[in-house]
Amino acid sequence: MASPQKTKGKSYENSKANFLTEVFSEKFIRVPTSGAFLGGKNYDRRFGMTQGQVMAFKGDIIPPDDWKYFNCECKFYKDFKFHLLFNESKVLDSWIEETLSTANENDLNLIFMKFNNIGEYIAFQSKEKFRVSKHLKYRKGWHFASHESFWNDFNINRIRERCKGRDIEN
Repeated sequence: MASPQKTKGKSYENSKANFLTEVFSEKFIRVPTSGAFLGGKNYDRRFGMTQGQVMAFKGDIIPPDDWKYFNCECKFYKDFKFHLLFNESKVLDSWIEETLSTANENDLNLIFMKFNNIGEYIAFQSKEKFRVSKHLKYRKGWHFASHESFWNDFNINRIRERCKGRDIEN
């Protein structure tokens, strides 16, 4: 039987996949196994795999087939020490490292986060030039924002174009 934490994590991953499906009107699904299959010391596994196979094992959400540059992690935790965002959060740093360890070159990397009785948040790289009214600039070129402030028409269109490679290939 799965631990309560794993069940909680899987449930959040499914919830985010359904959210993305609704927002983009394209099918997203939860990766059936841990994203660690291609992360860290397992990075070299991807060299013998097709692009579709790599997409099915990196991060926590499998995007539609034509979303070549999408990579995200989903984290659902009891608590988060927000005051550490002003200096250094080892927890957030580990999530950033985990996200980047499975990323391919040119991926758009996102971290979806939910904390009990606190709310939902998203972390994204500064280079993506998203428009967010309220956010905190974090270390290593990352931003931390509330879920509500992030999802606007500009960012939705930016994500779609970026993940399909339209702004990279042209």
